[in-house]
Amino acid sequence: MKRTLFFGLLLLGGVSSYAQEKPLAKVHYNFKHVNDTTQRDNFLMDEVVTYLGEHGSYYTSYSMTRMQENIKKQMDDPAFDGNLIISQRTSPVSEAYIIEPAQQKITEIAKVASDEFVLSGTYPQQNWDILDESKEIGGYSCQKATTDFKGRHYIVWFTTDIPFPAGPWKLHGLPGLILSVKDSKGEVEFEYAGFDKMDTETAIRIAASEKAIVSTESEVKKLERAFKANPSAYLNSRSNVTTGPSGSMVVRSSSGSSSASTLDTSKIKSMHVKKDDSYKPSKTTNNPIELTP
Repeated sequence: MKRTLFFGLLLLGGVSSYAQEKPLAKVHYNFKHVNDTTQRDNFLMDEVVTYLGEHGSYYTSYSMTRMQENIKKQMDDPAFDGNLIISQRTSPVSEAYIIEPAQQKITEIAKVASDEFVLSGTYPQQNWDILDESKEIGGYSCQKATTDFKGRHYIVWFTTDIPFPAGPWKLHGLPGLILSVKDSKGEVEFEYAGFDKMDTETAIRIAASEKAIVSTESEVKKLERAFKANPSAYLNSRSNVTTGPSGSMVVRSSSGSSSASTLDTSKIKSMHVKKDDSYKPSKTTNNPIELTP
């Protein structure tokens, strides 16, 4: 029954424009990365999402969207006293990827603070070994597959109940959606965290946002260094916050949506960033996800 439902979604998606495709669904993952082999317990974490379309997929961090949802929830609460609390429990990944299999094309969207830059890349291809092992994840029947990619051996579980040949990050090409990923050393992991059908009225597109700038890897790295050296100066020169009517604050979304979230800042008396004391990732990276070019 699930399989019939999702094939129906694919058929409905046929009316979408290829270049500005609306996602039909999205899958959430909890991402873990041991970026420093000298501090294996202090790994990076993020909530990431892959938007799924008939023709392509869009992988990106979901942390900014989650933060905006949390802020809106606090401010919509009748008991809100003006004291806004922002919890910080993740390290948002700065790269996003659009994969279009029919065109053998990958587009990287690099993010520096609120800015987005479009970079061309080499289309990722994986040679999958599909095994007979199976198990259930999130109520879906999954099958095991393995591949060697960018210097790592990956073990994944995919489900044909959701017939999208996509997954997290650059992993794709199986006859069903990848729900779980782990490399053989336990250093890179994507854990299934939920699946949602998308509203047909969504403003999100499987495409770079209108503000994204075509750039090069060297230019983006230069801006990253500038941001790390002086975040305030960078944000002041390239602000993602503008003032709207009646003193409202308009914050651009970084989750693939061209829409904006409007917050009435007149309700805010103070803003406090609360860091999770148990989350202390290493600031050193000697173990990138891609170990080979």
